[in-house]
Amino acid sequence: MVAPDDCSYRPLLPLFLDMSQRLVVIFGGGKVAERKALLFSDYGPVQVVSQSFTPKLLASKDRWELTECDLRVDFKRYLQGAFIAIPATSNSQLNRSIEEEAIRVGILVNRVEGRGEVVVPSIIRKGQISIAISTESPGLTRYLRLRLEEELTEDYQGMAKLLGRLRPELKELIPGQEDRARAIRNILEDKEVWRLLGHSYEKAYMRARSHACQDERDSLDAGYSPHRLHRRD
Repeated sequence: MVAPDDCSYRPLLPLFLDMSQRLVVIFGGGKVAERKALLFSDYGPVQVVSQSFTPKLLASKDRWELTECDLRVDFKRYLQGAFIAIPATSNSQLNRSIEEEAIRVGILVNRVEGRGEVVVPSIIRKGQISIAISTESPGLTRYLRLRLEEELTEDYQGMAKLLGRLRPELKELIPGQEDRARAIRNILEDKEVWRLLGHSYEKAYMRARSHACQDERDSLDAGYSPHRLHRRD
């Protein structure tokens, strides 16, 4: 994000987190809680705590744990074990109390009103590509998302898959990190690799792999199989 001139602006650190073993506890069972549960349950365990739940929360309870409780009486014990707490009740004062207690015990908070410690960005996911977008303007965020979604063609998804497949081979063939980075840059700048991605993934893979070894590049130019040459070494 680009910081405005306002000195009160606090920049956020964008992170990608593995939430598969991290519990998210959502307080409230209404539409906002439902939306949060649908988002976070794609990434890890979710518990929804409330006196009542929307029909969709009830119908999909295999995706999350539902706990019936009067939060005005007791909410603190449900913070235990949480990585992120989301106060999403219809009571603003109760939400603030939950947030204050979560912060006191060292739990991250995702607010539903205003900006908190954890801000959920707009997310684009296509194959192995994930892009997170956050700005101070929802309209600008939406606009950027639409533009980027148009740019993320199948060729980019194919390149992500190809580089993921090549990664362990490059580590074996090229010991130095800087040399590996140079080889990847050469692959990305090779117009022939991009052209082949639109026709034959395997041919694009062979062309990309040739950047790891000059002998293999020579074999491609001569019309021989790079795999056969590699086995003979």
